[in-house]
Amino acid sequence: MEFSEMLCGLFEQVRCKSDFLQFLTELKQNNISYYIYFVATGNVKIVTTTDSYVAMKSHRSLIKVSAGGSSCLTKIAARRHFTGITHFDQYCRELARAGVFKWVVDVEEVSRHYWSKDNQLLHTENIISPT
Repeated sequence: MEFSEMLCGLFEQVRCKSDFLQFLTELKQNNISYYIYFVATGNVKIVTTTDSYVAMKSHRSLIKVSAGGSSCLTKIAARRHFTGITHFDQYCRELARAGVFKWVVDVEEVSRHYWSKDNQLLHTENIISPT
């Protein structure tokens, strides 16, 4: 299986099953340093430990991201998703309403950083015990 196909499978699996610890383990095993998820498009840029990258295009419809970023709404959206209240697509819509343009998951630091359109850090959380 090609590397990019394997990564697509990992991302699809975590969206459906929400097993983030297993997902993180598999990313580490495949030498992934971090990835950037773009909320509006659903596209993902994955960067390896050797600084090469793989881009994954999404086939879902675009989501309009609010111009103003809200740290409070970002925390609420994250908490709702990681406690199982919302599924992945709803999580993305709530983040878009909160003004989140992208999030960056740092595999080594085991952290997720949410950023606004104007590159303002809205929220940071630990992946293992989010928000």
